[in-house]
Amino acid sequence: MTGAAAPAGATDLSSLAGWPDVRLWLLDLTVEPSAEQLGGLSADEQARAARFAFERDRRRYRAAHVQLRSLLAQATRNPPASLRFSESRHGKPRLEGAIPLAFNLSHSGDVGALALAALGEIGVDVELLHRVDDLDALAQRCFTPAELSEFDRCGQDETARDTLFLHGWTRKEACLKVVGSGLSLEPASFEAGLAPGPRDVRLRWDGRDFHLAVRSFRHGDTIGAIAVPRAPR
Repeated sequence: MTGAAAPAGATDLSSLAGWPDVRLWLLDLTVEPSAEQLGGLSADEQARAARFAFERDRRRYRAAHVQLRSLLAQATRNPPASLRFSESRHGKPRLEGAIPLAFNLSHSGDVGALALAALGEIGVDVELLHRVDDLDALAQRCFTPAELSEFDRCGQDETARDTLFLHGWTRKEACLKVVGSGLSLEPASFEAGLAPGPRDVRLRWDGRDFHLAVRSFRHGDTIGAIAVPRAPR
């Protein structure tokens, strides 16, 4: 993966990723792509964008995918329009062909995050700090007993509780995205912790045992997490 300058709209946060073979970018989804860039999107991407009911969501999708193509093109040294994507049987996007590069994309409002890994799989999730509705009910549904105890020790400050919940939620989501399960695997069925630091995670899904590493990052009001597979000790 190259260290060239990021394209318009993308901020290189790789120093927050925590692993030398992982690149991380924050994407500004308010950036308007050029007509040439939009023309480089595939027919499938164009069709997906058109299916959004609101122009705001179409704009965000197009901006995210133009920046995704630009950054993948930079990393693989291929033209953006030449990149082809397929999906796993569980719907996780991946690059076609013999390009050994994993990627994962997430967004929250007008902010996106893209993580790349030279080897293996990767998952990233991002949330803008916001007031979480039904916070206690969501925590009960998504967290393990140990994580609930950690959450309860946070106290009653609303911003602190929202922040800690979003750290925990993005860590769960990043792990689920590594294995490609989506929410078909209950978040409360495995422990990722709520504290932002690095942590080993073990989970079982689709008849397989997974050993992952997860860590959080924060940039202003953007809270996120990255997860990668790791070899068992």
